[in-house]
Amino acid sequence: MRSDCPSPLPSSPESASPLASVRLAGTADAHSLGAWLQSRHPLPVAAARARQALLEGLLARPERGACVVVETTAGPQWLGCLPVTLVPHLELAGLAALATEWWCGGVLAGQDAALLLDCCGLLADWCRAHGVRHLLLAPALLTAAQAAPAGFVPHGSGLWHLNLSPAAKMLG
Repeated sequence: MRSDCPSPLPSSPESASPLASVRLAGTADAHSLGAWLQSRHPLPVAAARARQALLEGLLARPERGACVVVETTAGPQWLGCLPVTLVPHLELAGLAALATEWWCGGVLAGQDAALLLDCCGLLADWCRAHGVRHLLLAPALLTAAQAAPAGFVPHGSGLWHLNLSPAAKMLG
């Protein structure tokens, strides 16, 4: 996360694991990320192809969303994946980043909530930089005890809601 922009998401000592790094996935990650998802949740061939096409479409079109991933720093191994779609939200008067899935597994699987919050921190910075003022998470992704300290509040829709202030503009 950027140090010049305060984040409502606290960084806990266990989430700052030297074994993992959090970043935005790019188009070059589509094949290996798709293979990892298939190993986590195997689908029949037609459904697996459809999932791969959706993943490639998401990674190729950042104006539609993003995919935040966690990988080991020791080698190319995926630990988590948070796909996010940008959706218009009339009540919130603009775009909202909506995450309904969280895929986690691997050597740090016991820290899945901390890894998810790290992904949300990076996502919050990405949203601020792109003018997205709201982050919505499916209710099953976090418990109330995890959501509240991170700044998430229940939304009327049943989702967790994090209101984001825009990033400061740097001219120069």
